Amino acid sequence: MLFDRAFTISSVLLAATAFSGLVLVQSVPLWLAFPTVIILIISLLRAEGKGIIRRAMARVTVSATLWNVLLICAFLILLIDLTLVSQDLLPAGIHFLVVLLDIKLLTLQQRHDYRHLYAISLMAILASAALTTDAWFIPIFLLYLLAAVWTLLLYHLTHETNDISPGVTPSSTAAGHAAFPSGITHRFFWWTNGTALMTIALTLTIFFLIPRIGAGMFQKTSGETLRTTGFSDRVDLGTIGSVKQDPQIVMRVELPDQPAVEKDRLYLRGLAYDQYNGRSWNHSETRRRSLNSVDEGRVFLVRPTDLPPGSRSIPIRQDILLEPLDTAVLFAAPFAERVSGEFLTVLTDTIGGLYLSSPPSSRIRYSVTSHVTRLAQDERTASTLVYPDFIRSHYLQVPEESQLVADLAHRVTQEATTPFGRVLAVHQHLLGNYRYSLEGDTATLSHPLEEFLFTRKTGYCEHYATAMVVMLRTIGIPARLVTGFLATEWNEYGGYFTVRQRDAHAWVEVYFPSSGWIIMDPTPTTDTLVATNRWESVRHLGESFRLQWDRLFVRYSANDQLAVVHGVRESSGALREQASHWGSLISAPIEKGFSGLVHVAHTFRPGTLELITGVVVVGLALLLLILRDRIGLWATTHLPTSHPQLAIAHLYTHMVRTVEKHGVHKSPSATANEFASLVEREWKAASPMVADVIALYHQGRYSRTPLTASELSRAAEQVGRLQSLPHTPR
Repeated sequence: MLFDRAFTISSVLLAATAFSGLVLVQSVPLWLAFPTVIILIISLLRAEGKGIIRRAMARVTVSATLWNVLLICAFLILLIDLTLVSQDLLPAGIHFLVVLLDIKLLTLQQRHDYRHLYAISLMAILASAALTTDAWFIPIFLLYLLAAVWTLLLYHLTHETNDISPGVTPSSTAAGHAAFPSGITHRFFWWTNGTALMTIALTLTIFFLIPRIGAGMFQKTSGETLRTTGFSDRVDLGTIGSVKQDPQIVMRVELPDQPAVEKDRLYLRGLAYDQYNGRSWNHSETRRRSLNSVDEGRVFLVRPTDLPPGSRSIPIRQDILLEPLDTAVLFAAPFAERVSGEFLTVLTDTIGGLYLSSPPSSRIRYSVTSHVTRLAQDERTASTLVYPDFIRSHYLQVPEESQLVADLAHRVTQEATTPFGRVLAVHQHLLGNYRYSLEGDTATLSHPLEEFLFTRKTGYCEHYATAMVVMLRTIGIPARLVTGFLATEWNEYGGYFTVRQRDAHAWVEVYFPSSGWIIMDPTPTTDTLVATNRWESVRHLGESFRLQWDRLFVRYSANDQLAVVHGVRESSGALREQASHWGSLISAPIEKGFSGLVHVAHTFRPGTLELITGVVVVGLALLLLILRDRIGLWATTHLPTSHPQLAIAHLYTHMVRTVEKHGVHKSPSATANEFASLVEREWKAASPMVADVIALYHQGRYSRTPLTASELSRAAEQVGRLQSLPHTPR
């Protein structure tokens, strides 16, 4: 392929790659994307040399007046877009950028037009990078980088070839260095792609050296947060059911320490409620206080850890990636003791809820350490329990019209002799006598709890949890309703729970004086798991990749950088130890066979072995330097090539350099034949070899008969003989 055609094609592909980034970020509307695609196709066909397209575009003459008119039209489109269509500066600016891209593609004639196209493409790829944090940007960026390397190289090469004077003769070209090929060779192809790979490696190095200071600074925040229900100061009975079929991901929860928790379910506590008015739950106190912080304000202490030893489980540490929600609530396994993250402050209420100061506008990552409380053995068998006044005043309230519920609670627990036995009786009654269903919407009923218990006998988590709390309170046992998420989807590839909207859940916390709040879930388990198949595994793998992308690329910070450095240091130490171990195993038989040499080596003074190693390395380097020309000759004649002209040009260059090393210098204006005459006068012994190489050079460069492999070998042999020939002055 000729350089000129390759240059035009790479320029259009560069623009197409930048434009595809804007399309994937969904910032280009259909009315603008469709004509841009058409223009890109036309530009590619013109670059390919299609006759009809090229003749049609050749008739378009872009004068300064026409260019000014097009720019004025583009600015008019920008004003209309800004005032009537988008009504926002950022999308209107991107649309204006795409319009400029279209105009420039249609008017590519002069070299400065290509420079303008490169500037517009760079602005487009930067805009798409600022508008997204998704993993799809990786291939787009790599394609753009590869196209940019090719385009810039071809831009300079075509500039150099265009600058060659048309009056240059073949003989004058032969007198200097070898002429540059007019087409893309295999060697040029791989050399250019190697340059692109080195550029990508340099980009990754810069990425590691410069941590992220923010993500998505131009991302829209309006309309992108997930709508959630059940996480405010008031929860109407029946609201969670509206999201129980929504598969949208809310968060991902990793368990880095792999605690002894069941991998099939994990409760993630959101908010708790203490007051029920017969239709909805709310907080009796809405006061919030800031948590105490340690470690430069990044770690916040939620509650003291001085619980009775028998009621504490092993700590559960969770690393949570939370999607932007319309609530400021932070979710965690109960009960949180420490929370850390890039927060300025964390708030809490009187019943253990965690909040940010405002709902997050983008993804946030935080870590929580929790302890699930366990019921102490003595409280399992205690016949009576004494509750503090604060607990009795806040967690025994029931609606006035709940007498039917109270009668049911007494009837269910009449045979139980302990408070814990009564809790189990209510729990078992709800599990065994009611059916789980999302069809029973009771949000519009005046007495939804009574409707659930005595009429429909079907409902979902809110109905079960509300029924248990009210029934326990009517028999004097403090309890409260809790809303959050019940994680059941374990990603085996990433080692984390995927939590979706449909995992929204409500359960019960029952109070015991010594043990604290104990989790009880009266909702029957449902077989809602999707059958595992190959596509489910592929989906889990893709979601795991997205999580790693967010952690390693989007949220890469200075702390992550230090962690990588420490990890590399520890890994290198372990690798050295392993290598030393294997080295000792391998060297054992060698030491037995060469015990004498080993004994001599052990008698060396400290530093002698390092000195010998250094001498060997320097010696090898000098040997490679000495044999550099011979290695180049071997590569020229033995490695496969489809262009004998290039091979003979390289051999000719080797020959000239070899002669000049012996004191016979070729002037830039001298032709090859004049140089042969000079060698015959100054170094007669080298004259036959130089003349033979020059004859083969003329045949390979300027005749219609290409050189054969044997002739190339003969030229290489002559250059090799020339290199080993001693110079004897006349």
